[in-house]
Amino acid sequence: MDAALQVADVAKGYLQTAWNAAAAYHDRLEPVGAKVAAAQVQLHDYVVRLSSVPQVQGALEYISEVGLVQDVAHAALGQRKLPPESLLWVLLMVMGFVLLTLLVVPKAKLGVYSFFYFFLASDKKPCKPTDMKLDKNSPKCKRMKIVFIRHGESQWNSVFNKGWKIFLPFRLVRALIKEALMTFQRDSIFYDSPLNDVGMKQGWDLLAFLASQPAGCREPGTCHKAVEQLQPEDIVSIILGDAGESLVASSILRRAVSTALIALSPRLLKSTFAKDRVHLMTSLQEISRNVDTLAISRARSLPKCPPDEAKMKNMGDLMSHWYKTRLDHRQHLGNKTLGMKADKRQKQFVKWVFDQKDIDCIVVAGHSLWFREFFKSFMPKSSTHVAKTTKMVNCGVVAFDLYRSEQHGTEIIRIPPEGIKEIYGGFEVKKKKKAEAGEALMAPFSDAALV
Repeated sequence: MDAALQVADVAKGYLQTAWNAAAAYHDRLEPVGAKVAAAQVQLHDYVVRLSSVPQVQGALEYISEVGLVQDVAHAALGQRKLPPESLLWVLLMVMGFVLLTLLVVPKAKLGVYSFFYFFLASDKKPCKPTDMKLDKNSPKCKRMKIVFIRHGESQWNSVFNKGWKIFLPFRLVRALIKEALMTFQRDSIFYDSPLNDVGMKQGWDLLAFLASQPAGCREPGTCHKAVEQLQPEDIVSIILGDAGESLVASSILRRAVSTALIALSPRLLKSTFAKDRVHLMTSLQEISRNVDTLAISRARSLPKCPPDEAKMKNMGDLMSHWYKTRLDHRQHLGNKTLGMKADKRQKQFVKWVFDQKDIDCIVVAGHSLWFREFFKSFMPKSSTHVAKTTKMVNCGVVAFDLYRSEQHGTEIIRIPPEGIKEIYGGFEVKKKKKAEAGEALMAPFSDAALV
């Protein structure tokens, strides 16, 4: 009996303590509730006064007359025409929801920006080519070897550019579902589209090609020669960092970054961040208004390794490590702006190239349209080289010499067509030539069939 009384006393004590705590909490909340109620009254008074201003009232009445607004109001609230005060409340709530979304959802700002960028950007305005003669022997003339490496196939390509067009709606719906599942992640299929499985394999194939080439630049001073004087194995040795002094640069888009990290892994494994890194550059961002040309990563920040690439067999851990330790974001200035034309980014890249000291070659991981427009802008206007009209293949490698000189106070940037060398893959025109060759071979049989 005594034990039961003791338990009852203890329980009573606990209940009393809980009651006191609840009362104290209520006392603290009461002023807060009063303040919230006062704020609601003030806000309501402000909305009423604002909606009664003639200019605002006129604008609200105009909006309320719009057919779409009336249909939505009737479906949601049961009345077609809302009073100005009610309509203003609705607009304020919508604005609040939008602001909250921009704060909570990482890609919301990028989504809004991409909408305006698609309709307002003037990106497709590269430098205009000229036929001004280049004097390679001029003391003012400088030369730099450049190697372009196009990125591998992307998930954007899987949706829009692969397979039969009749199945495009199904591929798009599947991609949109995946995109919805990534709403709160800094990842995307459409924005800053990463490599797909084919693109990762293409990167592996390029790695295998580079690693299988014989050693080049065996003669002293070979690495300092122009591209047109080098053999493919010499250029491969320079790309892998086994000869000469070179830098690696990449677009800030993940598919280009990943292609560089996969294909140049042997080079990175032989060096440290202090000696060798991949320079992320906004100036190399793809030329287009599509959303896949906009980066997810912010200015002067490192992109995250795409999840699929972090799971790559025998290389996933290494890819994650490269993303964290081998990217230099000093030239990552954020996404290209609405007013930033392609010619400005081309000039920024050229300036950066020739600002480098004691460097023989720049290895660039980037995009087909950017590369094609670069060739078109700085090759002679009269040149008919295929590089001006045709894209490089995925993971294709092309080397050339870039010259900068000054004549009569005018700067000349030139790519001599005779110095362009296809090291791996080359240009897509080869596919067309093969198709034309096949048609030529089949022509006699077709004619015979007609006879």
